[in-house]
Amino acid sequence: MTATVVDFFRAVDVRDWDTVRALLADEVTLDYVSLFGGEAEIVAADEVVQRWRALLPGFDATQHLLGLLAESGPVVRGNVRGYHLLDGEEWMVAGWYDLTLTAAGTPRIAGIALTVA
Repeated sequence: MTATVVDFFRAVDVRDWDTVRALLADEVTLDYVSLFGGEAEIVAADEVVQRWRALLPGFDATQHLLGLLAESGPVVRGNVRGYHLLDGEEWMVAGWYDLTLTAAGTPRIAGIALTVA
């Protein structure tokens, strides 16, 4: 399961949208409440990819550095530092991700929750 998480973040950073989509369940619970406020939402995987395809190319580069990943049932938790570069300015988000993976068949990501530290 940890390999799925590592592959997912690498695919996001290199803008490999086919791999991102392949690693997502058909519906994904997105929880970025601690970063942006609002509420968690359930989103179709194709829409998640569409949103990120529109957002991330706006950055010159992104890099998500993951700390040690730990599995607890269907959840993989790992510390993260997400670096986002735009016009020479860096925006770094630190915290941890809890990613919930499907249990049947090949693990796919069904939930993404970021807690900002």
